[in-house]
Amino acid sequence: MKWYGASQRRGTLSRLAPDGKDVKAVTLYTHTFFLIEDGRSDEQKQPHYTAVGATPEEAEAMAFAVYQRAMDCNHAMQQKGPMLIECSHCGIQRRVLLPPAPPVAVTRKAERRFFNLF
Repeated sequence: MKWYGASQRRGTLSRLAPDGKDVKAVTLYTHTFFLIEDGRSDEQKQPHYTAVGATPEEAEAMAFAVYQRAMDCNHAMQQKGPMLIECSHCGIQRRVLLPPAPPVAVTRKAERRFFNLF
């Protein structure tokens, strides 16, 4: 399916899940889309969303539902982590750069004098 104004990626995750007294390997499928704004192709700065499902079709359907909401959203972004903001309406996320650290003031150590002579 062609999603206009978005690039897509598909992937898989393997996890261990409890199964009674034992554990078993579980494969989850991911579907990520990046909204392309202003013709930029840098995916590090583009709004994105990743859906996780038990089948590839389920993950794609969940991602497509968010994609449809995101296309009509005004994106009220809120801080979710130190390098991540998220829209409170549609759920898409965007990576942000950390603010620059303030410059460290260099202080000089007080000089010790030898019997106040030197």
